[in-house]
Amino acid sequence: MAQVTEADVYGALSQVNDPDLHKDIVRLGFIKDLKIEGGDVSFRVVLTTPACPVREQLQEQSRAVVAELPGVTSVNVTMDAEVPKGRGFGEKVSIAGVRNIIAVSSGKGGVGKSTVAVNLAVSLARDGARVGLMDADVYGPNVPLMLGVANEQPRVNVNKLVPLEAHGIKLMSMAVLKPGDEPLIVRGPILHSLVRQFLQDVEWGELDYLIVDMPPGTGD
Repeated sequence: MAQVTEADVYGALSQVNDPDLHKDIVRLGFIKDLKIEGGDVSFRVVLTTPACPVREQLQEQSRAVVAELPGVTSVNVTMDAEVPKGRGFGEKVSIAGVRNIIAVSSGKGGVGKSTVAVNLAVSLARDGARVGLMDADVYGPNVPLMLGVANEQPRVNVNKLVPLEAHGIKLMSMAVLKPGDEPLIVRGPILHSLVRQFLQDVEWGELDYLIVDMPPGTGD
């Protein structure tokens, strides 16, 4: 029986192309942890997003081309994703452990901004991403109500707030800190300070995405 080599496997996998990136998965660096034990071959295909629409297609193609190699008796393909860190806007808005920040904003209130932020966060979490949601809309913080945790309170761990969790999402909102349904009246400098505190003084942990529901752009 022919002995399978790493070069054989990589050569076979170079036939599998990502239809969106227009390169083969070997050149893209997607193949990780390749192991060959006799005729048993295993490896991971690590994509750049858990929401990849061709995930199953790439898995099946990878398995098929390797299975055709002489000497291969079994192929185990594990699909994974590692979200790359965005370039961002410099150190002023960087948060340790958070790879990407997505701000959801609007020019006025009442247009469904919070709904978009919540749906985006839930969709990413369901696709396997590690997601946080910061409700920075201090004038009308309703995200906890939308996620069913309006009556819960965050705990404190070594001077940092531990976010609530709902539907696989880490959540922090002014709604869980201020008393009852009292409106919050703040001006620009204080609002900026509150948002910065939510970014820096919350124990977000390791996140692929932090979704920020911004205040409506009708004032400060």
